[in-house]
Amino acid sequence: MRKEELYKAIGDISEQTIAEAHTIQKKKAPWVKWGALAACLCLLIAIPVVLHQTSETPHEVIDPSSDGTGPAGLTVNGIKYLISSYVSVSDELPAGFSYAGEADVGGFENCSYYVNPDVPEWVYVRQEVLTDGTVDATGTLNRTEPHDAYVRYVDVRLRGKDLVCYNDEHYISMWSAQYYGDTPDVTREYYEEMESKHSIRIEGDVPDGFISAGTAEFTGHDTVPRGELSSNQGAHEVYVNPNEPDVVLVPTYWHTHTKEEGKETRHEGFDIYIRYDCPLE
Repeated sequence: MRKEELYKAIGDISEQTIAEAHTIQKKKAPWVKWGALAACLCLLIAIPVVLHQTSETPHEVIDPSSDGTGPAGLTVNGIKYLISSYVSVSDELPAGFSYAGEADVGGFENCSYYVNPDVPEWVYVRQEVLTDGTVDATGTLNRTEPHDAYVRYVDVRLRGKDLVCYNDEHYISMWSAQYYGDTPDVTREYYEEMESKHSIRIEGDVPDGFISAGTAEFTGHDTVPRGELSSNQGAHEVYVNPNEPDVVLVPTYWHTHTKEEGKETRHEGFDIYIRYDCPLE
């Protein structure tokens, strides 16, 4: 990817686009799920990461996907990291992170990267960007002059995952849960059992037996929510059912525009979250 192409990709992405892509994705095979997001999430893509050993920490290269559209990444201490699904750019290195080595990332050479033992799910890479990571009133990323900044890379097990923590138990949206690959969130048998029983999303009023547990604290994107009630996807109300301990519900809405409808129709309902089995500690 040439720098000009990289800058165009950065300039065109927006939080609204990310949210819309997340809303329309369907639970299909892995390549379908990635394809629905690829156009808006690939900030730095299709470039293998070449690492320069500077310590005894084990590293390896993660190749992009076979069609050349996968996000760039690196492995540190056996954990794979991919560039954040959200545009996370900082002029200052976040507190607690320290230098761990250098890598050629996204066409830029000798980029320093930084780790924090207290936040093992993140790695920051210092590289050239054309945005400060903020958006304007229309949801479009603000452009800047080319400059070096710290860009967040996220544990592949966490990247793009919608999580709720309720009473110190983690739940994952069935939209983002996966039962395939090297780092599945749940088993296929469990996923299919829950999909058969509850579907992925339901339309209409809250089902009988579910009551509000309160409003989840928003812990921030790319985080692992913890505590009594929290979420990494916003301060949403969460509904629980004592007789259904494997499920929590989060209100949502979506739009359709079919030939039969003849216009855009708004639907309201609930996304279904199921128990999350992937350890992120």
